[in-house]
Amino acid sequence: MSRLSHIWNLPGLCTLLLIVSTPIAHADPDYDTLSGTARAIDADTLEFGFKRIDLWGADAMNRFQKCRVNNQSTACGAEAWQVTTNLLVATPIRCEVRGKSRYNRNMAVCHNANGVDIGQSLITRGMAVARTKQMPEYGPVEDRARQARTGIWAGEFIDPLKWRIGDRLPEHEIIIHRWQRNADE
Repeated sequence: MSRLSHIWNLPGLCTLLLIVSTPIAHADPDYDTLSGTARAIDADTLEFGFKRIDLWGADAMNRFQKCRVNNQSTACGAEAWQVTTNLLVATPIRCEVRGKSRYNRNMAVCHNANGVDIGQSLITRGMAVARTKQMPEYGPVEDRARQARTGIWAGEFIDPLKWRIGDRLPEHEIIIHRWQRNADE
């Protein structure tokens, strides 16, 4: 009988050992580098599993942002996101953290397996503006893109920083009409 009770407790003991020996998973908010497969959440936001990183020094058009080129509305945010997605194909992606964003998210300079600086590539292609306080070396890259009228520099756009707080080109503003009943009725 005592032998049977030991066998009966064996599954409970195994479960207890499994629980005790399994490390507790938790998000690590601070890290110096990330390396591996990443996906683009936005043109300048990468996700490694559950860890997100914003690009340091490059502020890309937001995913749903629109611009005007040749008097036509373009989905410049979606185009920027697609550029980033294409750059992430060459894995592993390696990011070196340089600071924190206002959302307390890590900000980093990221390179793909071919050594391409993702932020600089977005600026070169006219899909992002340089934040020279963070990365002064991106300033001349933006100047060349602007002079060549590449990407967003070929038309009109709202700076991504202003777009995030609600500024829009006139034709992209959202107008909310409230239904009102006539006073005569």
